[in-house]
Amino acid sequence: MSRLILATAATALLTLAGAAFVAVPAARAAAPNSAAPAAIQTNTGTDDTPARPHRGPRGQRGAWMNTPVGATLRNLRELERLYLLDGRAQEIPALYRDVLARTQNPAVREFAFRRIARNELKPGDADKAIATLRQSLEENLQRLPQQ
Repeated sequence: MSRLILATAATALLTLAGAAFVAVPAARAAAPNSAAPAAIQTNTGTDDTPARPHRGPRGQRGAWMNTPVGATLRNLRELERLYLLDGRAQEIPALYRDVLARTQNPAVREFAFRRIARNELKPGDADKAIATLRQSLEENLQRLPQQ
């Protein structure tokens, strides 16, 4: 007797849950412009607003990769990867120091400083890495507008 009551209650509960699951999307489709609560309204990215506004408007995501700076950073990462694969990791800081000597672009210089510090830290020489990052900080502070 108790199993019968338990099975009937479970069936009724599942039926109600299924009906609610079907009713909510149907209500959304019937009245898309209604003043629904914010929890029901979702931004699917089909209107002028992107689905994920924190990533920027559609068509501009990753657009910096098509700039000369993006291409330079991509080339540097690939060169570093090839140096590592070839077992020439000790030459990576020299690569980035050469980049620092040849460019004044702030984004490329910041990237090169960070990669030099990262590679100097690998063997365990934290003093070199700290000195490199302090030099980078000094350059960044000089570029800040004076207030």
